[in-house]
Amino acid sequence: MRKDEKAEVVSELQGKLEAAENLIVSGYRGLTVKAVTELRRAIMDAGGRMQVVKKTLLLRALAGRDEEGVGERMEGPIAVTFVSGDATPVLKTMSAFARTHEQLHFKGGWVEGQVFNGAQLVEIASLPPREEMLSRLLTAMQAPMSLLAASLQAIPRDLVLTLMAVAEKQAGAAEA
Repeated sequence: MRKDEKAEVVSELQGKLEAAENLIVSGYRGLTVKAVTELRRAIMDAGGRMQVVKKTLLLRALAGRDEEGVGERMEGPIAVTFVSGDATPVLKTMSAFARTHEQLHFKGGWVEGQVFNGAQLVEIASLPPREEMLSRLLTAMQAPMSLLAASLQAIPRDLVLTLMAVAEKQAGAAEA
């Protein structure tokens, strides 16, 4: 590859890095062309875009950026997945694909403003979706309030029931 071609690829990568909020670096050595094509389609359906790049060119594109720490985790041939928006669906898709194709593995990434290693990305992929996590959090936050409301309602209800029982008992005693 000529020097001007390399510069063009680096500027293209920098443009993709600007547009993407998340970046996932994976190893793919040993995957067939058919498997890589299948993976690319699945990633695209999940909201990402996978590209095979030379490490040196990616390192040049990452130079001086916050995501630069991702470059420390690159060895062997790499594929970079650019994700705009929530990275969880893409990570779940890649993780599911990696279960059937052990040649695919996470090397690292930049997700939600932080650098993660491959093992951490696998853990993120195993988390429930964001909406479900927010729903669980809301439920946990509402539980004490619901219990308090139920307790406060129980006091007058129990008082009324007790008074009714006493009244019935006195009415039964008066009849006898």
